[in-house]
Amino acid sequence: MKITDSAKDVLQQALNETGAHGLRVAIQETCCGKSPVIGLDVYTEDDQPETVNDINIVIPEEARDVVDGLEIDLVNGELVVLNTVCGCGGHGDGGCCGGHGEGHDHDHGDGCCGGHHEGGDGEGDGPGGRPDHE
Repeated sequence: MKITDSAKDVLQQALNETGAHGLRVAIQETCCGKSPVIGLDVYTEDDQPETVNDINIVIPEEARDVVDGLEIDLVNGELVVLNTVCGCGGHGDGGCCGGHGEGHDHDHGDGCCGGHHEGGDGEGDGPGGRPDHE
């Protein structure tokens, strides 16, 4: 997993504004298989975050193979998660993952491969700031 420097700056601002400790990855089953859901989170004492480009992130063991090849980046002022190993059409060709080319609105919701994007507004977060999709 990679977090670009431009994404790091926006994530750090969101963490500071919300009081979250870092990011958490959860897995959502979709028509494409397993899709990562990434959200801001407040950690418990049992969490063991790792650091990616100075951003803390909890990645459960069952998500490790899914997050390989992910890159959080800032594109046109918006945080996006690029999946370089998406096995269901890939990003940019309009396949199952929706394509992430020009004009894509980045609002997957609970669609086919929902949860590819960081949401720093707290909407859709479950108890304790964890994504609803755990």
